[in-house]
Amino acid sequence: MRYLPFLLLVLAGGAIATQSAVNSQLRGALHNNVLWAVLISYVGGSVVAAVLLLLTRPPAPALADFGGLKWYYWTGGLLGVGYVLTITLLLQRVGAANLFALVVTGQLLTALLFDRLGLFSLASSGVSPGKLLGVALLVAGAYLINRT
Repeated sequence: MRYLPFLLLVLAGGAIATQSAVNSQLRGALHNNVLWAVLISYVGGSVVAAVLLLLTRPPAPALADFGGLKWYYWTGGLLGVGYVLTITLLLQRVGAANLFALVVTGQLLTALLFDRLGLFSLASSGVSPGKLLGVALLVAGAYLINRT
């Protein structure tokens, strides 16, 4: 059980790569219309989320709760659409390994910044030599994957 969270995260990464490939194929089937592919992807995800809500029946937030949300809480979907749009548009052009090497590099650099600065209520953590070496190796790996 100790390693289950790590396994689930690796599987989630595989799901993201699979989602990207499926969305890219969907785009092709829709005459290269990336916006329709993104919409269909989000509608499918929204239907699944709605079904899960109906099955689990968690208490609904009060309307007043929505008024107290910070403005940037509303940007998650916008950022997601930007991500899915970019991936769906570029996957066929650059290839899966090249694309995800760059995506993971961007994710790690951003996450390191969030952790260091304690952004979004994350606990602030230092930048150790080990973390810097890990980032340098990832950037070098992304470079090597993309140059061949």
